[in-house]
Amino acid sequence: MTQPANPALKKSLMDVPVRVDVVLGEMRMPIEDLMAMAEGDIVALERHTNEPIDIYLSDRLMARGKLVIADGQLGVTLSEIVDERAAA
Repeated sequence: MTQPANPALKKSLMDVPVRVDVVLGEMRMPIEDLMAMAEGDIVALERHTNEPIDIYLSDRLMARGKLVIADGQLGVTLSEIVDERAAA
């Protein structure tokens, strides 16, 4: 990757907000079941614990990774950068 010729452009791009979504899994349930849930209830996701999780930047799949615990915090290690354009 080449460096931008304009350092001011690079600095301004670093201030652009980007939403990051880390998707652990999905599941569908009727709203009645959701409303009946109580604290401590478990929702089974449609993904196995050994499968990579998806990382979206502004609604675009950008990477996959694995969940880790570091210093008591839940985190993600990147294992794959996804190029959706190459799949098209």
